[in-house]
Amino acid sequence: MKFKLLLIPICLLFCPNSYGQEQKKDSLAKRIAQQKHRSIEEKRDTAYINLLNRYVVANFYISNDTIKFYSEESLKLSKSIHYTRGEVEALINLAFYESELGNYTEAISIAQKSLAKALNSNNLEQTLMCYCNIATFYEYSGDIKNSVEFSLKGISLGEHNGHKSKDAKLYLSLLYENLGITYGMQREYKKALEFLYKAQKINIETKNTLSEGQTLSNIASFQLKTREFEKGLKNIDKSIPIFKELGYDDWLAYALKVKGQLYVEMNKYEPALDIFMQSLSLYEKVEDKREKISLLNGIARTYSGMQEYDLAKLYAEEALVIAKELNSFEDIKECSQTLSVIYKKTKDFEKALQYHEQFKKYNDSIFNHENTKSIAAHEAQMDFIEKENELILKNEKELNKQELFIYLSTGGVLILLTVLFFTQRSRKLERKLNGLLANKNYDLKKREQELQELNETKNKFFSIIAHDLRAPIASLNSLIDLLKDNQISPNDFMQFAPKLSEQVKSISFTLNNLLVWGQAQMKGAISRPSKVDIKHEVAETMLLLKELAHKKNIDIYNKVPDKAFAYVDRDQVQLIFRNLVNNAIKFTAESGFIEIIGTELKNHWQIEIKDSGIGIAQEVIDNILSDKTHFSSTYGTHNEKGTGLGLNLCKEMIKKNHGELWIVSKINEGTSFFFTLPKMEG
Repeated sequence: MKFKLLLIPICLLFCPNSYGQEQKKDSLAKRIAQQKHRSIEEKRDTAYINLLNRYVVANFYISNDTIKFYSEESLKLSKSIHYTRGEVEALINLAFYESELGNYTEAISIAQKSLAKALNSNNLEQTLMCYCNIATFYEYSGDIKNSVEFSLKGISLGEHNGHKSKDAKLYLSLLYENLGITYGMQREYKKALEFLYKAQKINIETKNTLSEGQTLSNIASFQLKTREFEKGLKNIDKSIPIFKELGYDDWLAYALKVKGQLYVEMNKYEPALDIFMQSLSLYEKVEDKREKISLLNGIARTYSGMQEYDLAKLYAEEALVIAKELNSFEDIKECSQTLSVIYKKTKDFEKALQYHEQFKKYNDSIFNHENTKSIAAHEAQMDFIEKENELILKNEKELNKQELFIYLSTGGVLILLTVLFFTQRSRKLERKLNGLLANKNYDLKKREQELQELNETKNKFFSIIAHDLRAPIASLNSLIDLLKDNQISPNDFMQFAPKLSEQVKSISFTLNNLLVWGQAQMKGAISRPSKVDIKHEVAETMLLLKELAHKKNIDIYNKVPDKAFAYVDRDQVQLIFRNLVNNAIKFTAESGFIEIIGTELKNHWQIEIKDSGIGIAQEVIDNILSDKTHFSSTYGTHNEKGTGLGLNLCKEMIKKNHGELWIVSKINEGTSFFFTLPKMEG
């Protein structure tokens, strides 16, 4: 997605004409050269200052030195004759120059000065222009809260006054579009597309060809994210001829890049490479490093898909260098992932691991940062709504006072009735607005709490991987290295074989649960019910865990009646029995027993897995049965390690199969896990 910066008068920036962008720049350069011989006094006129500002914009993404030199000259001349419009545009141009250097704090400071001058001059179009640019610079700096706030301020002003001019409507369109891009960068694609469609509606109403093309390109970039590839190609093919006709090389390069990315996702590497190379030839003339990074990375992915790995490495590494230069976390993450895949395919596993670790580092950083940014964006929106409601309330009260003054002149009785009416009306409105604000604040806090819980679950999930999987694997690897280096004999190694076998089985068991849980969290567990014999599934589970029970001399009894048929997902029921019986073995001492009992109810089978183990405290039971995701590392009677993930899976799978779970336990007397499964007549 590509932000639009509003930097020159609408008539110059958006109106289609027969001249290309390059022709405009050359024409402006000639006109400036013709006036260089003029004296300072002669140059102090608005026409020459406007000419300088237009020439600066024509050099965007082409020459930063030109931008700085002519912007400073324009600002100096504008100040000397108190030409506010010239000062506003010159300051915005200087802010753009600083943003391209990565000096976002300075860019925002300069743009704020421009906004103050636009507000003082009461110029609607220039005020909207400043709001949009400040929002964009805040986005570049990562301050999402302020970015959303300035976009919403501009939109509010534009919606209330946009009918006054066509130019104001076009600025409103761009404010909607940039706000949509901001939401899209937080992966809120549905919200982003809503704002982009609003922008496009205004573009069509105002018959703004260039802006239509730009918005179509950004819509296509989000359809790439939502995997609507055919729709994306349709929109991007509409935008490309517009940029070619008007001569906007920076936007043409961007549109070609998006089209190439769409082809890559569709595994059409040959046409993708051709499109990318056209885009790259344009970026050689355009200084837009942010977009060039994703282009180079796209070329690398294309060559990788074509198995041209040396070329793929070359482009991916060039993209990574630029990304690190701009300190762009998202681009560093994407380039690192591409290089990891390339080196893995070329069997250079050391470098593949190095880039994979770099990818994970930035991915985790972006995950946490984007959670914070998402909360900040919602906070900004809520703050804006609160301020707007306060303003409405204030205006209503002022209106009431004015109306009250009019009615005072009509007589004593009418005065009293009027006072009572408007006082009640104000109170009712205030209560209504307070209720609205309370609901919005509640939604925001709930959203924040959900994000925090998700982050905690993610941390616990990776903790399980780090401690419960990595340690046994490291132990096994160390023993194999000792055997390989002849530091222990094969006979000594075999002494560890039983223990290693237990660890491998434990890893396999945990890994299977992790994969099922991870899939359920990302895509949701899908149940495919069929006719299942419960007694048979219990017998299969007993056979699978027979060796584990035998080591602790635990007897397991299958007390499920014959022909106990249930209408459930077989794989999910197997997972439930496997985890619950394994859990019972873990917490039952030697020479204990486990019973699996089936009781037929009217519409369900009630299953009880009863053990003679150590029992569970009531507060732990409450925690297990709560709606929250629960992980706990508890040791069994033989110090068996657990994660608590199995119980989470059982709880979720039972719910998926329309059953209920409850637990009855007494300390040192045993535990019974009860759950129900829908009955199917056999």
